[in-house]
Amino acid sequence: MKKVISLVLSIVMVLSMVSVFADADINVTIDGKAQNYDVMPVIENGRTLVPMRGIFEALGAEVNWDDATKTVTGTKGDIKITLQIGNTVAKVNDKDTTLDVAATILNSRTMVPVRFISESLGCNVGWDDATKTVIISTSTESKGNLAVLKSDFHRPIPTQFEKSSSYDDILHFAGVSIEDQEAAYASLKKDGTLVCSTDDFFNELVPVKKDAQAYGSYKVIDVEGQAFQKALQITCTEVPEKDAKFIVYTNATPEKVKGEGISAKEKMLMAFRIRLVDGGDGNGTGKIKIQVQHPETYKKAIFTEVSATKDWTIVYLPFYGKEDATDIGIRPGYYKQVIEIGGVEILNFGEEYDVTKFPNSTTVTLDDLDPDAQWRKDAFKRIDEIRKGDFTVVVKDENGNIIPDAEVKLDMFEHEFLFGSAISGNFTDTSKEKYANLREKFSENFNSVVNTTNFKWNNLIKRPGYAQNELKTAQDLGAKYIRGHMLFCEQGIGGNEANRFPDYMCADEVNGNKEVFLKLCEEHVADVAEKFKDFDIEYIDVLNEILMHATQSEHFGDDIWVNFYNYARKYFPDAKLYYNENDGVLTEDYIKLIDRFVELGVDFDGLGIQSHYDGDFYLPTKQVEFYEMLRNRYGKEIQVTEYSCSVIDTALQANYTRDTMIAAFAEPNMTSFVMWGFVDGLATASHSIIYDDKWNLKPAGKVYQDLVYNKWWTKDAKATTNTEGKATINGFYGDYDVEVTANGKTVKTMAAFHKGYDNVLEVVVK
Repeated sequence: MKKVISLVLSIVMVLSMVSVFADADINVTIDGKAQNYDVMPVIENGRTLVPMRGIFEALGAEVNWDDATKTVTGTKGDIKITLQIGNTVAKVNDKDTTLDVAATILNSRTMVPVRFISESLGCNVGWDDATKTVIISTSTESKGNLAVLKSDFHRPIPTQFEKSSSYDDILHFAGVSIEDQEAAYASLKKDGTLVCSTDDFFNELVPVKKDAQAYGSYKVIDVEGQAFQKALQITCTEVPEKDAKFIVYTNATPEKVKGEGISAKEKMLMAFRIRLVDGGDGNGTGKIKIQVQHPETYKKAIFTEVSATKDWTIVYLPFYGKEDATDIGIRPGYYKQVIEIGGVEILNFGEEYDVTKFPNSTTVTLDDLDPDAQWRKDAFKRIDEIRKGDFTVVVKDENGNIIPDAEVKLDMFEHEFLFGSAISGNFTDTSKEKYANLREKFSENFNSVVNTTNFKWNNLIKRPGYAQNELKTAQDLGAKYIRGHMLFCEQGIGGNEANRFPDYMCADEVNGNKEVFLKLCEEHVADVAEKFKDFDIEYIDVLNEILMHATQSEHFGDDIWVNFYNYARKYFPDAKLYYNENDGVLTEDYIKLIDRFVELGVDFDGLGIQSHYDGDFYLPTKQVEFYEMLRNRYGKEIQVTEYSCSVIDTALQANYTRDTMIAAFAEPNMTSFVMWGFVDGLATASHSIIYDDKWNLKPAGKVYQDLVYNKWWTKDAKATTNTEGKATINGFYGDYDVEVTANGKTVKTMAAFHKGYDNVLEVVVK
């Protein structure tokens, strides 16, 4: 019998050990830095245990061990935590707290519950189940009573809106039915001359070049149930490295008489129908690029990405302004996909036609953009939880006595969150009226600024003073926050001139000597710090687009990244250091890259997500999931750094911009939403977000202003002080005008109510 009991006890002990060790491959990060312990973390009863001394000391607490009572005490500031081995009742500042699992001893190490310890010390704790990683962030402690008011500048912000401030009252722009589009196009055609018909376009298709056949093919097929009978079906079987490697050409042209060319003044409209048959981006969307260019200079009249879904939609592409742009091609090499194009026509409307009469394309249908989508309601709820706080105003007289029944009013005049735009050389040009409008509208819409190109290494050499002049102009217009873009982009000779390393950095004597290379890199960072010493640069892209350009790290080794960030930390000690990446963020390679940053110990604070959604519609729900993954995996700040949505369809642009902004603002670790230009014709993208080229507010501009200055803005908020002289108002974090009226007297002041602070303002009424 004793043997049986011993056997049972042995089995129970083994099973107990299995329950502890089954998920033993656990990772822990604190503020993005991986933690290494001599005894690795384990899971017991669903709770992660880590070595006592390792977690306490990593979080800045002092540790004491009483061997007689088997009790550990961790102390940090005025917080004291006490745990006893085997006891599920712990103490925080002498108050009992019941734990799900007690502290235990494993391999001669005291193991304690990591979530309880971290949260008791004021940290945020997350869990990434995919990587079995505990994510600890130490940034939740109060930073003090009030943030420093960075500036009292009041920008001339928008105040008139079409909708109320309620989240239930969003701006949504409906698309046009295919039937109405066909009718509108039929009416429009009478004003123009047909210069390229569907038959012309299809009959003169050019066979796919031999070196492009590896990527796909095309054929002309019959179509039923549409206003056209044939369609061009293009199949991309392999995505090329560059879209230029797979182009379907036609010898048809937009000329009235083939061979006679076209004038730059002739107003043209290309129209066609398109749908996605198979494949695409995985979200039901495909993409092509249409080009119409000069056959020798390659100057382009059209170079536009076009999206497609499963339903036939009409696409309109107006073009003019390029002499003899007669060469037509289609680039389908974006995804493995099958695209069909039909009803292709080009109309010539002459030189005097009013191009504002040209129609917009129809809206691509994405379920996430539905005005009643549940994900958006959930996001709005999170926004109120993370972007708003309680602000307390304590009113006293000059003798320090509290004043009850004082009237308190708060009016927000600036966001804590960064809403910004990139600017370039035309921003400081005073010779043209449209540039004056650029500055005026920038001040109206943005509190944050970044140079598109003149902060970069080569341009600091070739255009001295340009970047500083741009930033000073933006500051004078109310931009409180500056992003430095960028210190390093690993391109060598032959790369984009502005982005790449200067020629002298690519010389043999530098390429052959890592020590010399790094010395010159440090000198560059020191030089940038000196050049911009009069500017408070809060964020810097230390590295940019490694997934696209890694010339130097492939040559010298990727440990040079550690040096780059150490130099930035040395010369910009108060700035947040970022890594900025383009479309590659949506790939496994990006995760591997950032994991490598962590493994190397790169000292970075945040991840910049460029977000150029110019026809690639990464669904807002996917954006939410992506941001959450980054937060849980790395615990770093996140910023949208270069947003663009360069699509012709203004309804789609507006709805997609609305939901991309909501997805970003609802992410706790997101601190910025910056556009890569904001007006058509004066930005990198052809179709910008806020204004058209005549300074009319576009639908997406209405959405932007409605969200930022209407729904996410606290205005005319009032309260009355209680018997303790306190009035508390809940509002969005930002800078406020404060007005207090008591005993017939009114006091006006300003205060910065920012996240992480106690946000208690004392006002004395004399």
